[in-house]
Amino acid sequence: MKIISCLAFLLFLYSSCVSAEIDILQPTQNPEAVYRLFNTKNTYTLLELNTRTGQIWQVQWGSTSERFTTPLNEEPIVLDGKPGRFTLHPTANIYTFILIDQVNGKTWHVQWGGKEDRFRYLIE
Repeated sequence: MKIISCLAFLLFLYSSCVSAEIDILQPTQNPEAVYRLFNTKNTYTLLELNTRTGQIWQVQWGSTSERFTTPLNEEPIVLDGKPGRFTLHPTANIYTFILIDQVNGKTWHVQWGGKEDRFRYLIE
């Protein structure tokens, strides 16, 4: 009986660890769309990307007092890009994404968060 209890406990621990590792699935989106939303690991925060210019906005939803949209970077990287030029890739850090220019391969470290914590820096 102790063996069965131990096995059941280990199975429970394993399933807890596996479920914690599963990321939220990204919804299917048109990669050629001008604007795309990207999930973060925060329940109430998404990132809106202008795929032509590389501009990003932090979108927070929730109760009325907690809803807002704020730019991470107000300056466009390019002005005449085609839709789908830029995309975002999540990292292991909940607040950090990598922005990539799919035409020339340049990458940026992008971070969302509180007012002082939002930025976009070119990775050289």
